[in-house]
Amino acid sequence: MSQMTSRGLKIFFKDKGGVFFSLLGVIIIFCLFIFFIGDAITEGLDFLDDASYVMNSWVVAGMLASTAITTSMGAYAVMVSDKERKCVKDFYSSPIRRRSVTAGYMFTGLIISIVMSLVTLLAGEIYIVAKGGEWMSAMTLLKVLGVILLSTFSSSAMVCFIISFVKTTNVYTTISIIIGTLIGFLIGAYITMGALPSGVQWVIKCFPCAHAAALFRQLLMAPGLGDVPDVVLGKFQEEVGATFTYGSWTAEPWFHILVLVASGIIFYLLAIISMSRKAKKY
Repeated sequence: MSQMTSRGLKIFFKDKGGVFFSLLGVIIIFCLFIFFIGDAITEGLDFLDDASYVMNSWVVAGMLASTAITTSMGAYAVMVSDKERKCVKDFYSSPIRRRSVTAGYMFTGLIISIVMSLVTLLAGEIYIVAKGGEWMSAMTLLKVLGVILLSTFSSSAMVCFIISFVKTTNVYTTISIIIGTLIGFLIGAYITMGALPSGVQWVIKCFPCAHAAALFRQLLMAPGLGDVPDVVLGKFQEEVGATFTYGSWTAEPWFHILVLVASGIIFYLLAIISMSRKAKKY
């Protein structure tokens, strides 16, 4: 398993273009905020002492949630390439255990997603500080790192399950483009949740990665919302997607965590079943 994981990591990071394009969705979110939507969504936030800091934190939270899934997508390109070139036949006919091959692909996707999320976090923090904000506290950093682990676990599992059905690079490329384009909408990063139709909001609330985005927003935006009255705070957090409301019930952080853990376990199990069935064909 360690050899398969090491091989996947070397192949991914050796391809500089692949690394860049795995972050393309994050770059798009950042550029849209800087050049187009930043000023628009910051206007009218007079009740905030530092609206710029709060909304900069909002976009960084969206970038973190997006990174987890787009970089996982890039990591699993190795698995698709191996299928197309029939390398998996060599692996399955070698002394390597089949479950080690499967686990190697999964750990590759998870590790790459974690590493690239940490890079995005560092870049986001540098941007926030450069715009007049402050470095997050040690306690907040620990919580953010915990959410990164949950986010990458869930996202990597979901992508692994999807890619387990893909056999050619052409199909993989098409799916990557679709996911990279839609991810900003599915986590509410291109536009605030409150500006979307109620039906679209419900779709977002059912998407696991959006729950990671909500947790990131709660943690990163909290320092700038300390003096906001509770009545206004609740409405604002719902508007920007920091909290999710289902009818009259507002989801607590434990619910978001439960969704991420459950979705990660379910999708990994489904991916293992799918990949095991295909392995028997060789």
